[in-house]
Amino acid sequence: MKQLVVANWKANLSPAHADEWFRIFCARYQPRPDIEVVLAVPFLFREQVAAQVKELPGISLAAQGVSPYPGGSYTGSTPASWLQGMVEYALLGHRERRKYFHETVQDIAAQVRECVSAGIKPILCLGDEGISDMQAALDGGELAAVLPAYTPDAAVALEKAREITGIQEGIARVSGYFRDRPVLYGGGVDAENSSAILALPEVSGIMLGRGCLDAEIFVQTLKGK
Repeated sequence: MKQLVVANWKANLSPAHADEWFRIFCARYQPRPDIEVVLAVPFLFREQVAAQVKELPGISLAAQGVSPYPGGSYTGSTPASWLQGMVEYALLGHRERRKYFHETVQDIAAQVRECVSAGIKPILCLGDEGISDMQAALDGGELAAVLPAYTPDAAVALEKAREITGIQEGIARVSGYFRDRPVLYGGGVDAENSSAILALPEVSGIMLGRGCLDAEIFVQTLKGK
């Protein structure tokens, strides 16, 4: 089974910088049979990015978030159903969404529900606290559908990955709530530590924030160098 390498641009790259990023990335990208690259780009760029990567193997797109509501009178929202056929994944429960946009466990559970209904795979970000509450808010089908991701608050805030033993302990804790499945890890992942983290058998992939903003460095990370 392929491991995921998720590049989350957040709101860091402007349209001009996005063009330059893709010029470099498309020229240097080399697919790996054991890796699926997932690009989580802002909604503004999604169609442009889809057109640029459609001929490149091993690349999927992710939404950086979706509305907890279906289509209707919800100004400014992006229903998951609108993204069918455009993205394969959606990042949900990200620390920044919880901290700055005050998303609750109930909000995130509703987003999971909308994604599952739309056939989009939810990547569910979980920190060191509130894991049991999040699990309790999901039904059996939703628990089976989500891809759990361990994103410890301190590591994300400091952009410094935990030591390997700390990563393993956190992943084991998350995995225990999600049917003992492999878990993605995010928080301070970069070119220097990505290979060691991906080598852990309990890891289903990695998530990069700052570590993916330089296209040259990101390509080298994908090569495992």
